[in-house]
Amino acid sequence: MKKRLIRAAIAAGLICVLFIGQYLEANARKAYIEPVTGDPFEEVVKIRCTCYCEHGITASGEKTRYGIVAGKKDWLGCVATLYAINEDGSIGEFIGQFEFKDTGAGMDTDGDGKGDSIKNGQSIDVWINSLPEAYKWRDKYGDYVFIKIIRGEG
Repeated sequence: MKKRLIRAAIAAGLICVLFIGQYLEANARKAYIEPVTGDPFEEVVKIRCTCYCEHGITASGEKTRYGIVAGKKDWLGCVATLYAINEDGSIGEFIGQFEFKDTGAGMDTDGDGKGDSIKNGQSIDVWINSLPEAYKWRDKYGDYVFIKIIRGEG
């Protein structure tokens, strides 16, 4: 009887360890992204900005090229005006205007192993020609930019 209780306790402990391990692993995959505060159609807001360099066809049917940005599906056809962020957190230099011609998944923000930050409007993805150029972009502008979205195609 004692052996059965010990085995049951060990089994229960292992199950707990497995569940805790899965919970910790899911949260380890979860990316933290600063929340977007404000409406990017109404005001300039800070947003997570990454780069992608996959050559191909965008969600709008065009070939990838510089000047395209991936964003929330609802933003297709809009124009993103991007600004750098100064060291003090204020709006910096004008980066350029980019067309929302692509969509994407983005980073996993809820720990389910699937990207969702772009789908949720928490981040954007600027198309850059190559990985070395993407690293240069990141080194110059960092992980966040300021954005103002304009309705209508540019």
